[in-house]
Amino acid sequence: MAPPEISTRADYMAWMTKLLGLAAALMLAVPAAAQNGADAQENLNALREQETRVAIIGDRLAIAAADAGWCTDGHSLGWALGEVGQYPKALRFTVRRTWAVPAGANLFVAAVVPGGAAAEAGITAGSGIYSINGRTPMRNPFEMPSSHGREQSERLIDRLLAEGPLTLTIAGADGVRREVVLRPRRACKTRFLVAAEDEEQAYADGSNVLVTAGMARFTNGKDDELAAVIAHELSHNILRHVRRTEESGTPENYTRYLRRYLNISRSMEEEADRLSVWLLARAGYEARSPVHFWEHFGPDHDAAGFYGRTHDRWQDRVAAIENELTAMAAAKRRDVNARPALLDRRDVVPVPGQRPDISHPDPQPPTGQPVTGN
Repeated sequence: MAPPEISTRADYMAWMTKLLGLAAALMLAVPAAAQNGADAQENLNALREQETRVAIIGDRLAIAAADAGWCTDGHSLGWALGEVGQYPKALRFTVRRTWAVPAGANLFVAAVVPGGAAAEAGITAGSGIYSINGRTPMRNPFEMPSSHGREQSERLIDRLLAEGPLTLTIAGADGVRREVVLRPRRACKTRFLVAAEDEEQAYADGSNVLVTAGMARFTNGKDDELAAVIAHELSHNILRHVRRTEESGTPENYTRYLRRYLNISRSMEEEADRLSVWLLARAGYEARSPVHFWEHFGPDHDAAGFYGRTHDRWQDRVAAIENELTAMAAAKRRDVNARPALLDRRDVVPVPGQRPDISHPDPQPPTGQPVTGN
């Protein structure tokens, strides 16, 4: 979506509100062009596969970072949820068939992380959820797709988890209802979602990490590279980038805001690139995978936007990542449980017009095997 003519902060915020509302309606929905017959089934099958990949990788990264004490504590339930009403009405029968959602259930488990909290409770993908601690999940009964029902159920789950484990009434494809107790695991406070968009993108908003189906397809067969993408976005949330940008202040004039934001954005993208290698290593992924990703992705995805660059050139990003990898290896030789210094920047408010140098001067080159974990 291209922005309309915007001159004030109020115009900008109104446009963003509209854009976010549209994104919420599209989230996890199959594009209109593929809503019929075999195409719809094929796209839903692919979406189910990508949701599972993203859930597994996100869960692993978030648990590892939380175990290290590197993020704000949240919980992992080892699943991704769906709600039948987040899809167009013409697709809802096919959705039920694809996930084998039992009759009478609208909230369902779209993906389960093997060995995670949901799997441990005996929950499988496609399970319908009829009640959460005795409360009926919300649903979207209207023809227009909306993720509101799922989001409301997730907020209810967050509130109830503060009181202890969840008691769910669920059913599988056989329709037989049973109660299970779901005990969360400690993880970073972030949800991992997939949007059925063809554009190869990923986003973070402070609470969620959203990966497009296009990006998931780009990394098919290369889970370490998808992990690099997700670790970068999780780093944005850990480092409080949305909140810190807000704390830097937004002038009324939109053009001045854009100039300010471009400078802040490039700095925060570098922070996320650098922290991502620590998250990957901590979770046991190949710490150099961001380098491999950018070597594949960068040459065809490096154009500046209309207002300028929000990210550095891909070659410069690789250089910063290499610098951080070398520094991390040196730090881990001194202390296997070394903590990334970048975490100290979580409360640093950006200063417009300035970009701090966060590189490591002449770190000692690594020796031995590449760092892939602790």
